[in-house]
Amino acid sequence: MEQELLKQKVGQKAGFSPETSRDFDDLSQLIQEATGEYLSPTTLKRIWGYLQNEQVQTRRHTYDVLAHYVGFTNYRTFVDEIAKKQGVQSMILANNKVTPEDLSIGQQLCITWLPDRRIVVEHLGDGHFLVSEAENAKLTVGDTFTCHLMIQDEPLYIDNVAHQGTIFPAYIAGKIDGVKIYKVEE
Repeated sequence: MEQELLKQKVGQKAGFSPETSRDFDDLSQLIQEATGEYLSPTTLKRIWGYLQNEQVQTRRHTYDVLAHYVGFTNYRTFVDEIAKKQGVQSMILANNKVTPEDLSIGQQLCITWLPDRRIVVEHLGDGHFLVSEAENAKLTVGDTFTCHLMIQDEPLYIDNVAHQGTIFPAYIAGKIDGVKIYKVEE
């Protein structure tokens, strides 16, 4: 559903719905001029179903570029905006996730969110974390918290936050655009 709506929005912005090989060449050029990103006419043909026997999985980056072309930061923000407008209250997430079971004790994660927030946390075990580095965030070095599920590109909800001697029930990072989570390699 979201992909069909995205194709409609792309057609509206381009001023035409691609139907011929030449249309896909023109659309590719329009997208590159507007976004600085190149999507080949063949990729666009696959997405629009112009190539019937192609069974190729479309990369997320391709949808990110199309969403950018129609005015969104990426495909995730496009889908989120649709959900808000349509009143969607639940959805299945296919994004990467991190749970305490995925981490060893001492494993570090770097978590970033907009505009320029960054923390590095160390897993203490059983979903407990210690902030070991912090840049431009309300969380500071030495803070601790618990978290049992982190999902890439979604808001990060943590609880039992011990911050500067006070316990807070909850904290949210990346409320609008979500967070990026990276395992720190030793």
